[in-house]
Amino acid sequence: MYNHGLFMIRRYIFIALSVIIFSLSTPLFANTVILRKLVVHNTPHQLSATFYLSSSTQYRTFSLHTPNRFIVDLKNVKTVQQLHFPDAAKSILNGFRYATHRDGVFRMVFGLNSSIKPKTRVLSIDSHHQVRLQIIFPKTRHASLPLLPPPVREKIHIKKAIINDADFDQDNKNQRRIIIVIDPGHGGKDPGAAGINGTKEKNIVLSISEILQRDINRQPGYHAELTRTSDYYLTLRQRLAIARQDKADMFVAIHADKWRNTQANGFSVFALSQRGATSEAARWLARRENKSELMGGVQLQDQSHLLKSVLINLSQSATIRDSLEIGTNVLRCVKPIAHLHHNTVEQAAFVVLKSPDIPSLLIETGFLSNPREEYKLSNLEFQHQLAGAIMQGIYQYFSKYPPRGTWVNYWRKHHAHS
Repeated sequence: MYNHGLFMIRRYIFIALSVIIFSLSTPLFANTVILRKLVVHNTPHQLSATFYLSSSTQYRTFSLHTPNRFIVDLKNVKTVQQLHFPDAAKSILNGFRYATHRDGVFRMVFGLNSSIKPKTRVLSIDSHHQVRLQIIFPKTRHASLPLLPPPVREKIHIKKAIINDADFDQDNKNQRRIIIVIDPGHGGKDPGAAGINGTKEKNIVLSISEILQRDINRQPGYHAELTRTSDYYLTLRQRLAIARQDKADMFVAIHADKWRNTQANGFSVFALSQRGATSEAARWLARRENKSELMGGVQLQDQSHLLKSVLINLSQSATIRDSLEIGTNVLRCVKPIAHLHHNTVEQAAFVVLKSPDIPSLLIETGFLSNPREEYKLSNLEFQHQLAGAIMQGIYQYFSKYPPRGTWVNYWRKHHAHS
């Protein structure tokens, strides 16, 4: 009896251990990444789908046609809940399905109504240690916008690009576009300033930024990206990292102001102050210590610490000088349509402006604490005018000083005087 009972116990232990060993040997147990949730944001200009993952994983994307489909493959991913898109997504998607293949690949197939080109990017880990994979579906025809106050009377006539699409198509020979990264301030848990009528800064600046992005992308030889495409939070350092990841030629942060005096008003432009640049040099040096070069190809690895500091300070001084000139152009273009809080570019130690080799501006579009400016900034027509003026200021600078290797620089050399 005793021996039989011992035999049965050993048998159960053996079976249990076999199950555990088998489980541990399968990728599903050891390496599975959990797809926890899907968050969809629908704006007038695009649809964004953010997938929250328990950890990072390998993925690939590709497109198929006839019919139009966009496919995302994720390695060793398992979902713990049903994934679905809201009805509002039907303007872009005509279907969505997903399944796990035998090789452990989790495949999502997005049926597209038109031949758009979705963009995919991995956002940094959030406060819950989740990795976010974001897919952005641009809209070819913008959905109707929410009702806004009646149009304001101020109008601005933006000059058309001096370069046309035919020129771009003919001469686009291994030349890159000028990259502008636009940063709509705040977002998510950080609403920013709030107007007396409840207008939130994070919503106003996202709308203006989307219009600015579209205006810039209409210019041949230019391409604009947004740091955030819907209502979510990014740290200031994450915003800088996105600009560097996109290899930006310029970074522009869009904000709206607030002050206890409700009469305060006007449009402002900020560049980095020398005080801010000096305090940032040590941080930048530490992060770049093992990198091979700054923009422009200056090798740092074999240089002394003092020389590295001098090179970084020289780079940042030149960047601030460029930022001030771009800011001056923007103020000149905005002046016909909006009151200027200051007639010159101000300087302050904003963290978001501290890239030592990317010209950067922070634009305060107006004061939400001023009821009249809150009204204007909520007005879609005024947003278009403001974005158009900002674009024109940026365009004027880069038309005069295009970065090397860009198509605008190529065109300027070969066609500007022909």
